[in-house]
Amino acid sequence: MRKVKVGVLGYGFVQTTFHLPCYLEIPEAEVAAIGGRRRDALEKTAKDFGIPKIYGGEDFIEKICSDPEIDVVDIGLPNFLHQKAAEIAAENGKHVICEKPLARNVDEARAMLRAVEKYGVIGCYAENQVFIPQIMRAKEMIQNGAIGDVFWLRSREAHFGPHSAWFWKPELAGGGVLMDMGCHSVEVIRYLLGKKPVEANAWAATLVHDTEGEDNSLALIRYEGGELGQSENSWAAHGGLDLRYEVYGSDGAIFIDVTRETGIRVFTVASEDKVGYI
Repeated sequence: MRKVKVGVLGYGFVQTTFHLPCYLEIPEAEVAAIGGRRRDALEKTAKDFGIPKIYGGEDFIEKICSDPEIDVVDIGLPNFLHQKAAEIAAENGKHVICEKPLARNVDEARAMLRAVEKYGVIGCYAENQVFIPQIMRAKEMIQNGAIGDVFWLRSREAHFGPHSAWFWKPELAGGGVLMDMGCHSVEVIRYLLGKKPVEANAWAATLVHDTEGEDNSLALIRYEGGELGQSENSWAAHGGLDLRYEVYGSDGAIFIDVTRETGIRVFTVASEDKVGYI
């Protein structure tokens, strides 16, 4: 079996904590190269994860994307480089995996979509939270009617702020906490409902940190069936990562807390045939 050869862009938190360790668990994939500006960081990361090739310097994106051995490029770079990396990868016939958020704004996201469509490659948006086991289980319960008709969903993701300086600059990141963490909480609600949004309202404020972007946000999104999604996000919450979801239906509710209780709780008054497998 021929393995898919991956070229990884970036050596920061998202790659070394999430993407690269996961590739070691995927027998069908092999990280063939890594690219970034700093040679010392590249060498350390390559050694830690057994990556055979390094591409450094200011043109590291062009170098890794022109490698004929690479099948897919994994973009784990700061947000302001996502569009450039995706377009260069697509032009070179490489499939694209892009870490969240896809881009800083709608225009950049559309340009990335046009590029993968023009060159006939696959464009993948790396949203991980819809694959959390408890979230996938909740989706099954909702589809099975275990809590009746869902009418309200609440998500919350909070911690005390990001790890890299560029996150705090809206011109580089595309926004503040709503862009950084809201992309997760909004998408999980959309995934659980499986419906299109029709109206959105958001509140954002800088309450704690001395930063140009918002460090707290609340988004309310109404869906085509009248359901309401409530997404809360904060860069100003002490106590570690707080990741919670609540789903309310006409016959019950689902409560998920994957960072503090590490579980899922369900209350229902639905008929036995709807809940027998819970």
